[in-house]
Amino acid sequence: MKSMQKGFTLIELMIVVAIIGILAAVALPAYQDYTVRAKVSEGMIAASAIKVGVTDVFADDGIAGVGRYSAAIAADQQNLVTDLISAIAVDANTGVISVTLAGIPQLGAGTDVLAFVPEINGAAIADNNSTGSITWDCSSATTTIIDKFLPANCR
Repeated sequence: MKSMQKGFTLIELMIVVAIIGILAAVALPAYQDYTVRAKVSEGMIAASAIKVGVTDVFADDGIAGVGRYSAAIAADQQNLVTDLISAIAVDANTGVISVTLAGIPQLGAGTDVLAFVPEINGAAIADNNSTGSITWDCSSATTTIIDKFLPANCR
């Protein structure tokens, strides 16, 4: 009597390894982009508190209040920077929030800025444009991060 051998042939194993290799080649770049987007969202989270501050001071005292808030943010940089955020600034005249990201090698030279522009009814906030809700645009030309690394609502 012949005994039957059980198991996989070398060809079957090579095919399985090839399929795993192809799947890894597709998944790895997508995963790397995902991790960079997660790091960029730290800047977005940090800006969310600053957005509330800009909105409050603008509602209370207009552009003059935004100017004072800008000076307070500039003076408090040691409490705002992290290993991924090198600076946060608020423009005293426009209320634009700029979050400078560093420590993310995939972004490049370390001078990548995630900017949030406050608008009311599609126009810049101003003392003569203060009626309505403030919306924040982060897809403007002042944002210098590559689109694929931006959070979904900024693309």
